Amino acid sequence: MAKKLTAIILTIAVFASAFAIPAYAATEVTSDFERGFYRFVDKALDALVGGITALITEPREWDAKKDYVSENFYEGLSADEFLDAPAAGAEWKLGYSNASILTGKELEDEHYVGGSLSVTKKLATAQYDDQKVRTIAISDGRGISIFAVIDSFGLPNNEVRVIREKFQAYADENNLDITSVNISVLHQHSCVDTFGLNGDIIGALFTASIKNLLGLELPSGKNKNYMENLYKVTVDSMINAVNDMKTGKLYFGALDISEYIKDKRAPKVFDGNLNRLRFVPDAENAAETWIVNVPMHCVGNGAAGTELTGDYPYYMEQYIKEKAGANFMQILGAELAITSEYPEDLVREEADIAKFGDGYAGIVAYGKLLGELACSVKDSEEVAPILNIRFTEVFMPINNSIFKLAARGGLLTNTVVKNGFDYETPTEIGYAEFGTTLAVAIIPGELAPEIAFGGAIAAEDSWDGKKWNYSSFAEVTDRKLLVFGITNDQVGYMMTDNDWRSYLTENEEIVSTGPRAGAVVADAYLNLYNEVK
Repeated sequence: MAKKLTAIILTIAVFASAFAIPAYAATEVTSDFERGFYRFVDKALDALVGGITALITEPREWDAKKDYVSENFYEGLSADEFLDAPAAGAEWKLGYSNASILTGKELEDEHYVGGSLSVTKKLATAQYDDQKVRTIAISDGRGISIFAVIDSFGLPNNEVRVIREKFQAYADENNLDITSVNISVLHQHSCVDTFGLNGDIIGALFTASIKNLLGLELPSGKNKNYMENLYKVTVDSMINAVNDMKTGKLYFGALDISEYIKDKRAPKVFDGNLNRLRFVPDAENAAETWIVNVPMHCVGNGAAGTELTGDYPYYMEQYIKEKAGANFMQILGAELAITSEYPEDLVREEADIAKFGDGYAGIVAYGKLLGELACSVKDSEEVAPILNIRFTEVFMPINNSIFKLAARGGLLTNTVVKNGFDYETPTEIGYAEFGTTLAVAIIPGELAPEIAFGGAIAAEDSWDGKKWNYSSFAEVTDRKLLVFGITNDQVGYMMTDNDWRSYLTENEEIVSTGPRAGAVVADAYLNLYNEVK
């Protein structure tokens, strides 16, 4: 028993410190000797963590893959329902809702905060901003699609399906034709944990085996009362958005803001635009709704903080509402290793500094800057009333030993199925078309932008000397491509398989299901695209 306890303690140290190591390690590793050393240490860590994982009994609810039953999954339109031109009499209808998801008890009980992991309990200690869900209901006349975006670090697919089930009950009662229900997060590192991974690591690992054996509920970072409120408020926001639907016109425009975006990982590839879909209602004096798509992580308060903030989107919204009177919703793009780049002349207001410090004042100023930029976007086209959308269900293999340990310990709360001796998690990938010129890849986690837009690392520059063998999403379409990231699931980082490096040099490898995650997504997306085209 003493050996088991020692091993578990050691694993806890590895599990938590792994998230801190990349901050100090040299990420530019170019020599074969260094790469070989890091890979050797990775294998040793995998063996250690795998050994500890084997000591923890599997949760009883993990079914075999062959017994998995898909529920509350929306396939969307069939391939033969995709339109190239608007249907006769087609027009856009869009409704909007904006609601707080806070209960008022976030500083009571135990509310863990998303972001980096901590061996000690990382509980909320202060609340700076509101936390929200922002929702649109949109239709081209052939059914309603819902897009809701939550202020959250992440939401697993099984929680998305709980919300869908509750909303669909309302839709059935009211004879609503629902094509799709999509829930994204803004991946704030300073929000209440709705993903579960930021819970009590020590408690989870020390109690998981006996609880799994007895069929008891495992601990995680999710607060039950908070989650129940989140379900209710999100479903209510969907209902309100449907009831708010008005006819109008939809416009698209984009502005290059690449100077305010930083890519921390080679290859330096990202969508440098602030993309804006602007809905203008036909009704006089009705507010416009802006859907803004940018790729930057919301980590202005740091990954280890315990204060609750809405990060820069909260202040984008305030600026846009004040200056343009428009409703606001942001959806993140392909944002692996993409963060904000504050300009040197960014002006932090003294009042904001006095309120919560210089870091918080930077969040406010950056949000206002992006709000100002969003207001300066010029519409480049009117979007024809066509919304083609389709999804496929995919099983993502869990090869990362740290994720396997987190899953057995109850901190990784995604649904897990067993495929022989391997573990997989079901997730969703989607493809949508707005009008005749816009394509959208709907992705369940944090995608490496080069998978979507091209420019993958070359074989000679990669760690394994191999090339990436998939076409980029942009290559296969003649439309402008957008990415709606961390939508309908959070399955971590997804990189090209030839760019998997080391746990000790990067953060992305640690928070990924494994080296094949990017390839699984690319394969599924390209197959889906070919199916509808």
